[in-house]
Amino acid sequence: MAKDKEHEGKFELSRRDFLKAGAAAAVVGATGADMVVTASRAVAADVAATYTTTCPYCSAQCGQKVDVDASGNVLDIYGDPINPTSRGGLCSKGAGSFQLVNNARRLGVPEHTAAVDTFDFTGDTGGNASGVAWKRTGNEAWAPMGLDTAFTEIATSLTAIRGTVTPGSTAASNARTVMFFGSSHMNLEPNYIYRKLIAEFGTSQVEHQARI
Repeated sequence: MAKDKEHEGKFELSRRDFLKAGAAAAVVGATGADMVVTASRAVAADVAATYTTTCPYCSAQCGQKVDVDASGNVLDIYGDPINPTSRGGLCSKGAGSFQLVNNARRLGVPEHTAAVDTFDFTGDTGGNASGVAWKRTGNEAWAPMGLDTAFTEIATSLTAIRGTVTPGSTAASNARTVMFFGSSHMNLEPNYIYRKLIAEFGTSQVEHQARI
């Protein structure tokens, strides 16, 4: 009676039950338990061509299929079921890569002018990435700025902060006063170029946004 009380509520597995469970697991493994592959959401009549590619994010390079219409517009991006690595599966970022192309909230703005001092992030801005949103220090309102202007301002400001660097000189610059942040939205190629830029700038102070 005391022994029964001692083992009451405890999980016990006999050798016979263990062997049964192992045999059952082997059968399941032999039959295969493949994931369900999601087919294209595009209307078949609208699909003019389907391209095979790989996901642009991490180094796993999972296979993707891209359906486009006759004008080359992307209709859907989904997992490639015959890819030997991913077999049609995609993580949340890979499955959402369609939004890289067709999200209605992608910024589409003209060159910045003094007359433009507000920006509405909630509306449909046209679906093209021709600009960025920016704000000056001092908690001013967000405003749109064209990419050419944004790149020029960024380059000019970073150069001014770093100061003049003479090759081979041991004179200290201000490179360490700047810290760079990575982005989980960036994929392999942009990350590679971005890291080279940081090294050329002369600092090792870089951190990923996910750890902030």
